[in-house]
Amino acid sequence: MRPDESERGSSSASETIALVRCESGGLCLALEAAKIGAMCDLSEDTEAPSLAELLELPEVAASERPRRRLLEIIHPDRRRYIRVDEPVVHFELPTRAIQPCPSLLAARQRANGVRALTWIAEPTGDRLLIILDAWRLPPKGG
Repeated sequence: MRPDESERGSSSASETIALVRCESGGLCLALEAAKIGAMCDLSEDTEAPSLAELLELPEVAASERPRRRLLEIIHPDRRRYIRVDEPVVHFELPTRAIQPCPSLLAARQRANGVRALTWIAEPTGDRLLIILDAWRLPPKGG
């Protein structure tokens, strides 16, 4: 179930969720914006894991990889940094457009953190958006 433009425009703040969308491992992923503290340029010497690495996804070849950014995940007990690929976009999504992760998929997934799915419209066509829980991402190397 995909929201059309009229549904997006008519949603009030209480009917939407703020997300930060990014790319990683060739997939379109999103994290709740309230759990993201900052986005910064990526220094080459960072030891922060990539989101693809945490989710056990194959990395995009360096020659094909877009510019990378560093996202700061804020948690009441700690801060964590992860590398993601551009584009990184802050946007509002109607909550009615979000579908919980199907139980069969949830039971079979290797990576923790996948919470919901939705479709988003892009100039090249509709695309699956995987919504992650930033606080439930696996530890580095885990």
